Amino acid sequence: MKSSHPRQEIRSLPGYVRAQAESLIDALANDPRPPRAKELQGKPGIYRLWFAGRWRIVYLIDDDAQIVSILPVRRKERID
Repeated sequence: MKSSHPRQEIRSLPGYVRAQAESLIDALANDPRPPRAKELQGKPGIYRLWFAGRWRIVYLIDDDAQIVSILPVRRKERID
């Protein structure tokens, strides 16, 4: 499966899912580790947030550079 850029993935989401994803991503700028975020096991600095029931955002936090990079946005059924 060919991976696409996170912005393209987000634009292609259904409207209500896209709105929730954009809101969560915006909030990460102020709080990159909200209480519902979970660091992925064995992957330091990589977190995931579930939203809209069956979707998740995976992102990388670079504390030194103070950057949050969005990785895949996927439905539960499509997680690799």
